[in-house]
Amino acid sequence: MDKINVSLSGFGTIGKYHTLAYKCLPLCHEDIGCSINLYKLLTSKSLDKHITGFQIHTNNIEDLYDTDMLDICSPNFVHKEQIEKAVGMGIKNIYCEKPLSGISDEEKYLVQLADDNKITNQVALMMRFYPAVSRTKRLIEDGVIGNVINFNCHMYHQSYLDPKRPISWRLRKDKSSGGALVDLGIHMIDLVRYILGDIVETRAITSTVIKKRPCKEGYMDVDVDDFAHLDLVLKPGITGTLEVSRMAAGHGDDIIFQVFGTEGSITVDGKDFEWPVVYLLKDNTWLKGDFKKYFDVEDDIALLMPPSKFSLGWMMNAHMASIYSFILKLQGRKLKYITPACFEDSYQSSLILKAAYESAENGGKAVKII
Repeated sequence: MDKINVSLSGFGTIGKYHTLAYKCLPLCHEDIGCSINLYKLLTSKSLDKHITGFQIHTNNIEDLYDTDMLDICSPNFVHKEQIEKAVGMGIKNIYCEKPLSGISDEEKYLVQLADDNKITNQVALMMRFYPAVSRTKRLIEDGVIGNVINFNCHMYHQSYLDPKRPISWRLRKDKSSGGALVDLGIHMIDLVRYILGDIVETRAITSTVIKKRPCKEGYMDVDVDDFAHLDLVLKPGITGTLEVSRMAAGHGDDIIFQVFGTEGSITVDGKDFEWPVVYLLKDNTWLKGDFKKYFDVEDDIALLMPPSKFSLGWMMNAHMASIYSFILKLQGRKLKYITPACFEDSYQSSLILKAAYESAENGGKAVKII
């Protein structure tokens, strides 16, 4: 494709991130291989086209029939319907925010729908694109820390601590399919699967700290989790813990992913997603940087991440890299090492979410992943 007409659904915070990525890609990368045209924006809001950058605004998804690529940034509960309609209109390239829907049965159906209709698809599980994540995965595969014994990871936010924060779709299970575990946990679950392998069992505990939120009518019950703790078992017998919270005071965006092996350990710290910190037991040495290079990994990072002078911050950089990888896919260009997440990956993570909620509802009993 020499030119890609991009249409986008939803213009909340994440929709703005994606729009910024499309606008910045040609500025941050000298040869993206095509021109990107911000074509149509599906939104119920009254917005100035000069601000959004899209040629056409509409509140009817059927008006997107002639787009080359649909980017879905709408709330979770409308993803399924919008994907169905897009496929029905003949749109062949769909990029969707995580989760695909958050409900495993729906996600299984959407995977099959995409397969049956030969849809090029990707899900915005963008943490795969952090350089430290790719380097960690490669170092573990190369046996640098020996055989993996265990891991722990967490993602902490503090954005829901204020009891006056009003109810929203994210705090209603019928709209979001879950709380912190769906919102944040799917990122960490995806990293566990991507770096270490399949999850086969979980025990989980969840809690809702603020049980009522303000709404127009007064107060509404909150039926999703603010915090979740998971004990996980992986296929090779590796065990680990995963925690997510939207109530972590003083930890506004705290991400840690640690892996311990028989010959060392590796830590990815969200304060610096460039390099992991590596400890080598035999040398009693801590290392950070390019002490060991893998050219397949480094070539992908150089291709996808913006030069340092054009950095937009780690989260924006990763979103832009994920979207860029999808655009490369549409051009038939392949990455050497990094594997972007597709609908199937979101579905596999949704099975862990389902098992975790089942475990939490039954006092933390062990639940096998089917």
